[in-house]
Amino acid sequence: MTQTTIGIVGSGIVGSTAAYYLARAGYEVTVFDEGIGQATSASAGIICPWFTLRRNKPWYFLVSNGAEFYRDMMQDLQADGFDTSDIFQQDGALIMRDKENRIERDLTDGALKRETAPSIGHIETVRNEKLSDYFPLLTTDYDATFVEGGARINGRALVQTLQAAIEHFGGKLLRERAKTSFDAKGAVALSSPSLREQSFDRILLSAGPQLPSLLEPLGYEVDVTAHKGQLLSFYSEEWVDKHWPVIMLPGKLDLIPFNNGEIVVGATHEADMGYDLNFDEERLATLRSQAEAWLPAIKDMPVHRREVGSRAYTPDSAVLVGQVPNLSNVWAVSGLGASGLTSGPFLGHQWTQLVQNGDWRIKAEDFPIEQYIRLKSDTLNT
Repeated sequence: MTQTTIGIVGSGIVGSTAAYYLARAGYEVTVFDEGIGQATSASAGIICPWFTLRRNKPWYFLVSNGAEFYRDMMQDLQADGFDTSDIFQQDGALIMRDKENRIERDLTDGALKRETAPSIGHIETVRNEKLSDYFPLLTTDYDATFVEGGARINGRALVQTLQAAIEHFGGKLLRERAKTSFDAKGAVALSSPSLREQSFDRILLSAGPQLPSLLEPLGYEVDVTAHKGQLLSFYSEEWVDKHWPVIMLPGKLDLIPFNNGEIVVGATHEADMGYDLNFDEERLATLRSQAEAWLPAIKDMPVHRREVGSRAYTPDSAVLVGQVPNLSNVWAVSGLGASGLTSGPFLGHQWTQLVQNGDWRIKAEDFPIEQYIRLKSDTLNT
């Protein structure tokens, strides 16, 4: 019996998850990624999607299932002999609230959502005078909601571990830029500097903001743009193994303490910078200033680490996922934005279910991919 061949472009969180599970299941998997600007490897994130004000049900379906799936993926990696202690750490989350009705709503919403999202765990209100019991460095006048199931994720550690697992199960990683083309039979093929044009039974394009450049040679235009994100961190030996919760602040700033003694601050959201991967000292200084208002202890500390990457966004910030119109062997995932660390593994795994079983939980009516990927007018006329 001929083995099904899989080509995956992009080894970020979606592509690496898909490649891991398919290689694990015995498929012949080839992954392409030149490794420039990848958001996952430059990021650290919070897994606590349940209390968002965003009212997009398909998006919530992805992130809530993504939070649940992390527990399964960590168990699978551990069963395969990989250490996940640096990847996923659950020490809870503190969601800072400036209004009492938001505190009350958290308790109500959490109780309802726990029925389908058991990872939420225990929820409680933490008054301002008790916050130091959870995070001694924090200075604020706010109260907070504590969510037991809140967790942190190290994007780089996750991708590195998944890639090691891919190769462990016989998958091939090509750290090169992939190109798309049509083969002699009219199917989409992939090539790279070290690989001649090769056809695959199934292709997943999960290269984030690079999706337009992958589909352009095939005659498509894609409504996906790159948003730059920068973060920085601080380190102290005194912070090692404290098991502090992650802090979700008003706006888009997060404080993410890791048990290795590092506190990550981020990230910026720069829609105007496209694919520019240079550090912006002014924006980083602003990020630091914002963090210092909450963590005065870092004011005189040197920056421990800086990272920069590009996230993919659609015009309406919805997720792009599905089979590329008119291409029988190609699927795409992009537009995950800042929630990619949460929803990415679930999306990657769902695609493996489609490949293996012919079905997945992604409903086409909830994710109309044709809104973002269209044949160019000159292609239609040829």
